[in-house]
Amino acid sequence: MKDKVKGIVIGLILGTMLTGVTAYSASSTNIKAVLNKVNLYVDGVKKSTANTITYKNTTYVPVRAMSNALNKDVSLKGDNLFIGKQPNVKVTQDKAFDLVYTKIKKESDKYKLHYMDEGVDGSYYIVRAFENMPTHIATYGWYYVDMYTGVVYEWDLVENELIKL
Repeated sequence: MKDKVKGIVIGLILGTMLTGVTAYSASSTNIKAVLNKVNLYVDGVKKSTANTITYKNTTYVPVRAMSNALNKDVSLKGDNLFIGKQPNVKVTQDKAFDLVYTKIKKESDKYKLHYMDEGVDGSYYIVRAFENMPTHIATYGWYYVDMYTGVVYEWDLVENELIKL
């Protein structure tokens, strides 16, 4: 009897999950776009051919195809797309710690804050400021430092946004 109940419960759970997935996928928006193959010309000279998408009278060309046609380097760093001259990293991880300390010096000295490398997110160094308590670590805040400009941002956890300091 217990095996039958288990089977029914598992069947109901799986059925509910599958129905939910189907309902979710059915709610997505379909668009009509046209796939084209176009020739790319630069200054009147054919450089290459690219597969494009046309949607609502706008043609979308892959960036790589454009950069190849223009004979320029292309890179995506964080949420920045660079075609041509690539930016140099101007700020090191150590400099990022110094920049954060400079921005929150008063609080840092008051609470005897320490700093920890939390990794890299796109083009930002992530720095965690914390107070070392006897039984735990109390995080004061997370800071993002743009590795190209040195601009420091504080991460607002509630709003999930970066606030420039």
